[in-house]
Amino acid sequence: MKAARLVSEIVILAARSHPITAEALANRLEVTERTIYRDIGELSGMGVPVITQAGAGGGISLLGEWASPVSGMTRDELDSVLIGSLAAADLGLASESATARAKMLTATESVLSASVLVDGPDWFMAQESPEHLASIASALRAQTGLRIVYLRRGIRSVRTLAPLGLVVKAGRWYLVAQAPGGIPRTYRVSRIVETSPRYRRMTGPTGFDLGEYWQRSQAAFDASIRTTSVRLRIPEARIPDLLRAVPGRVTDHAIENARLDDGIMELELPMEPGEIAVSQLITVPEIEVISPLTVRRSLRAHASAAAKLNH
Repeated sequence: MKAARLVSEIVILAARSHPITAEALANRLEVTERTIYRDIGELSGMGVPVITQAGAGGGISLLGEWASPVSGMTRDELDSVLIGSLAAADLGLASESATARAKMLTATESVLSASVLVDGPDWFMAQESPEHLASIASALRAQTGLRIVYLRRGIRSVRTLAPLGLVVKAGRWYLVAQAPGGIPRTYRVSRIVETSPRYRRMTGPTGFDLGEYWQRSQAAFDASIRTTSVRLRIPEARIPDLLRAVPGRVTDHAIENARLDDGIMELELPMEPGEIAVSQLITVPEIEVISPLTVRRSLRAHASAAAKLNH
């Protein structure tokens, strides 16, 4: 699992007096170099002073005389650091997170790590507290199966799953799990109304990476709901407004492939249909919809109505 791999990377780097290449570290841990570089970013975010040096004799190492506090942490303290303080609080590890942070701060002279607060949920969004989160986390730790009752659109379904990971995004928890003979899928934890353990070891597919799965599933979901192709023109200076209104990799890709002429960008943007597209585009200044006509006319009608009310 990723948590165990991050610990291994800290231990390996702390034990070395010379840098290790990403390739060598990847081979040692049986992962890809891409995974190693992503892990380095996560370790840096935790306050571990990891540095990379290019060229002959370069590689990955720890800065200066920094000493790993890992050996002085309990398992719960270590888990709380690796999953982050917000997730740790939901999992009942708030005190362990505070203790672990204090131990890590005593091992480093970093001013920045003591002066930055990460607040995950979006503004004004209620944070969920799923009833069965603790039992799911226990199954993940023990690598045992889990029987769940899942409620969606008023329909209850019973499933036996191998838990593969938990993801918290904007205060909402998601379980990534796999049914026997199936493929990994995502379940919103707040919709799980019953859980019971299945006391036999259940593991996921070989080489499964939770981060890579989550990125792919987000991209696939974003693409699946954007069924309307909207051609539009927008001043290049207004692109940040468009990204705010219609975020996502699909929008990034459309902008990268846009045609730029005298400061005006023309692009084909997949969007959600009907009024959803209009509600997003109406917040973007100086935007012109070329097609489809239904979106163009609806946008004009909304803008005219707002202008009459605020004349």
